[in-house]
Amino acid sequence: MATFGRLDKLKINGYKSIKSLEIDFNAINILIGANGVGKSNFIGFFNFIRKLVEKELELYVAQMGGANKVLHFGRKITDRLNFSMFFIPNGYQATLVPTDDNGLIFKSEKGYFFGDMIGYSGGTKEYSLDSQGSKESKLPSKAHRKSPLGHIVGYIQDWKVYHFHDTSKSSAMKQPCNINDYYSLAVDGGNLPAFLYFIKRFYEDSYSKIVKTIQRVAPFFHDFILEPDAANKDMIRLRWKHKGSDLYFDANDLSDGTIRFICLATLLLQPNLPTIILLDEPELGLHPFALQILASLFRVAGNKTQIIASTQSPTFADFFDIEDIIVVDTKENATVFKRLNSDEYGEWLDEYSVGEMWQKNLIGGVPIYD
Repeated sequence: MATFGRLDKLKINGYKSIKSLEIDFNAINILIGANGVGKSNFIGFFNFIRKLVEKELELYVAQMGGANKVLHFGRKITDRLNFSMFFIPNGYQATLVPTDDNGLIFKSEKGYFFGDMIGYSGGTKEYSLDSQGSKESKLPSKAHRKSPLGHIVGYIQDWKVYHFHDTSKSSAMKQPCNINDYYSLAVDGGNLPAFLYFIKRFYEDSYSKIVKTIQRVAPFFHDFILEPDAANKDMIRLRWKHKGSDLYFDANDLSDGTIRFICLATLLLQPNLPTIILLDEPELGLHPFALQILASLFRVAGNKTQIIASTQSPTFADFFDIEDIIVVDTKENATVFKRLNSDEYGEWLDEYSVGEMWQKNLIGGVPIYD
């Protein structure tokens, strides 16, 4: 059943490893599957659409290697990319075709308002955009919640694929950042101290929840020291205090797993959540107890937003309901998706957890050798 303001359905034809896809979404959507089956392609599609809406399609396609890299097995096999998505009360559909110079242009583009699904007497309205032959979308440049097309823009612009994998000393999350860079958490955690500083100043309850959640995973952690740099008031660095000590520490004194969890807790407990949170293997480097806490954060955030995450961890998959799981496999050189349900696997669930069923290849999602 469609829920107002959430992504309800997505259809894709001809994108990278995805030949054809039609999938319904829940609040929480956990992708499991073997390496190389296309989980990252699916998550990356959301980034592709965001770039399209932000009128950066031409540049993004070029950076991806051109139309031959975007279309399923190249333009000789696939002559167009078509997709449609429905986030009630709005929808968006587009068809892109390749050009002689290996780019993509619009063949058609439409927006929708599904008034009949929310009791609006005007029924469904279709907005055909004059995009044929265009290298960029004809959607409005700015978000506008009261306009169907503007709502589409605002909704999609909020999509981000978060990667907190790089925890090296040179990683963005361990560097000083501009204290005014607090509008939204960067996809790599590069503005983490500024974002936390903003939350602490204006959303004390959210900040307190973040700190207490971090303490559950890292009992030695007391609190952040969030102050402008003494030498440059426009910059701020992530610093923190150890319990039972007056010494201050910085991000380089945190373990890889701890700083990743700090980023995840901040993302999921922030006061104003994105329309969709997309995460690629968020379990990386986390202790099993931290995974349990992370799964609980998913469930809490799922009351206000949607989460799409891929995982390689049966332990992490165990913390979710079977209806939250989407198995990703490869069939005839194409990525296929299957959402699980308890009716089909009820007898197995009496004996095994979701993770155990995955490991025993009862639900798919493991490498298949010919």
